[in-house]
Amino acid sequence: MTSTALEAHVSDRAVTLHCLSVHAPEFFEASKLGLLLDAALEGLATLPSTFQADLSWDVVMARLDAHYFRALYGLENPPLPADDVRAAIARVTQQSVLGGWLLAELAGALGVDVEIPDPSRLTGMERSYWRTHQILLWTSYLRDPLETESADEALDELARGLPLRLACGEIDPAAEIIFCLQAGGRVVEPEFLERLLAHQQPDGSFFETADDDEREQAHCTAVCLIALAR
Repeated sequence: MTSTALEAHVSDRAVTLHCLSVHAPEFFEASKLGLLLDAALEGLATLPSTFQADLSWDVVMARLDAHYFRALYGLENPPLPADDVRAAIARVTQQSVLGGWLLAELAGALGVDVEIPDPSRLTGMERSYWRTHQILLWTSYLRDPLETESADEALDELARGLPLRLACGEIDPAAEIIFCLQAGGRVVEPEFLERLLAHQQPDGSFFETADDDEREQAHCTAVCLIALAR
């Protein structure tokens, strides 16, 4: 599903393979995904490093993801245009505090001096995404141990929210909650894994609604795979 030239797919492919390699290493090795990860990281270098005013949020995300994950593996990146990145983050934040927060966190990790929007008042599914992505950032996307002081609070909140996300059919954030709980050493009851697995389609994919676009369906499939492959 991510084997396309769509920028969001190029970045999601690398992110997914990275997470599988560190979160589900036995699955990763048995599936012989190492060469695919290497190719996906090289594929990130094909994404532009420009941030013009007409970019959609998912393209901005893909381009920052490309820099972040190549840096994570010690690979060379071109310089980021800091003023353009800050302007792009400001535009996204006007539409979505959650989106602006994540972009700002990624940019900050890459050395861009940027103000981080405050997501602490988010509610519902958006709050679940905020909490899961806190854990992803604290662990370099599941690579490192979770040692941040705020981790227990975030994990407790995610554990309380998981049944509701599943009950509402919000399986994309539910899957992210599951692999964050796993990364934090929490026990995920088999019932929750079974309820997630029940959403799998005959072709192996996962999606919340048939109206989801190709990026949303691929992302949903990827996060469900990471949660279940553990």
